[in-house]
Amino acid sequence: MSSSWMIKTALIAAVLVLWMPWTASAQTTTAQILPKQNSPYSRFGLGDLLSTSLVSQTGMGGVGIAMRDGSHTNWLNPASLSSLEVTGLEVAVSAKYSALSDGDKKDAAYSGNLRHLSLAFPLNNSINRALERKKRNFDWGMGFHLNPYTEVGYNIQNVEIRGETLEQITTNLKGAGGTYKLGFGNGIRFKNISLGAEIQSLFGKSTNSRSVSLDSIALAYSTDLQDDISYRGTIFKLGAQYLLHFDKPNEKGIYTIGDRSLILGLTYTPNANLTSTSSRLYRRISPLSSTADTISYESDIERGGTLPSELGFGVTYESLGKLRISAEYIQTRWNEYQNEAKAEPLSDARRVAFGLEYIPNVQSYNNNWQRARYRFGVFHAEDPRSSNGQQLTNYGLSLGVGIPIVLPRQTMSFVNLALEAGRFGTKDGLNETYVQFHFGFTLNDSSWFFKQKFN
Repeated sequence: MSSSWMIKTALIAAVLVLWMPWTASAQTTTAQILPKQNSPYSRFGLGDLLSTSLVSQTGMGGVGIAMRDGSHTNWLNPASLSSLEVTGLEVAVSAKYSALSDGDKKDAAYSGNLRHLSLAFPLNNSINRALERKKRNFDWGMGFHLNPYTEVGYNIQNVEIRGETLEQITTNLKGAGGTYKLGFGNGIRFKNISLGAEIQSLFGKSTNSRSVSLDSIALAYSTDLQDDISYRGTIFKLGAQYLLHFDKPNEKGIYTIGDRSLILGLTYTPNANLTSTSSRLYRRISPLSSTADTISYESDIERGGTLPSELGFGVTYESLGKLRISAEYIQTRWNEYQNEAKAEPLSDARRVAFGLEYIPNVQSYNNNWQRARYRFGVFHAEDPRSSNGQQLTNYGLSLGVGIPIVLPRQTMSFVNLALEAGRFGTKDGLNETYVQFHFGFTLNDSSWFFKQKFN
């Protein structure tokens, strides 16, 4: 069984898994809102922002702007696609436990989802490069990826007793959905400079409902307001990396284990147009039957908006095959965000992260754990949303490991694991303490674009 066949089979299976939730959501009626999680803050903005880092980067705090790896794809900087040495399919899933607290109120929630699907490859085969036995000054890599960008999921009930009349009013808030990004990127390297560009298609849908019932009055009607909003947009991302070697290559022009280098990385995403199509249904529901009177209905209302620009830079120190230490800073101008379908102010957000990766002995032949990649990271991020005048923050640490496996073609692939623990919310309000586990695999194949030569 060839690794190329395995990659194609896994790719088809992953696409089917990604497609199934969308077909299921398309069949839901207006009365069925089934959130996959319970994150009250996801009712604001586009929802909870999700990281686009792959599992190998998540274990390092989510760093990647200044990372280059021939065996792993890096979508945090499209310039790094030029470092690919093999074709790689990467798929990952995650599971999350959240403990919610707001004063004396406490709750817990479990959730899980497919986190990303990526296929990337070099246009110059690594085997052909090795057979040429000469140093190359130019490399080119490209790829595709699909990952969730934001997630909406909440189910909140509030019971209010008013004044002397002791009227009891119950309000139920529910939301589900989110957005995805489908991206295509290219990265080229000329000597020590790499440049990259990516085009991303953003799409998705969110459903938010608000129902109010007057419980203290017998046979009172309840009201239900439901908003369905579909989003689409096109985003461009640019990246650059500069590689500075501290040691010289050997006589064959190859850098060996332990050779030191410094990588500087920069990314920029200009703001982009956001288009929404919304529908709103306002109903009055009878307590005696399932019938409902439509008070108002708006359908297929198209509106505009703006997605924020983003600037990030990072630096990585690497001892080849032994150690990586990376740090980065990202600023997203969410004050540029506009959404006519759901107008609300957001604040600029910043993210700082640090990560390291250590390999005990990359040349070990009989001990897989000596060749494994052990990872650690910390991060602190501001969220664009606010609650009671306080901007939300998300901070935590991560641990990870990349376990090497060898496929039939003797190409090194990996099983990647990462564990995140953190706290999300505000200082005085609702807080979420969470633990999130990520599992992914990287299937690599060196046979793509191989050119046979005969003497």
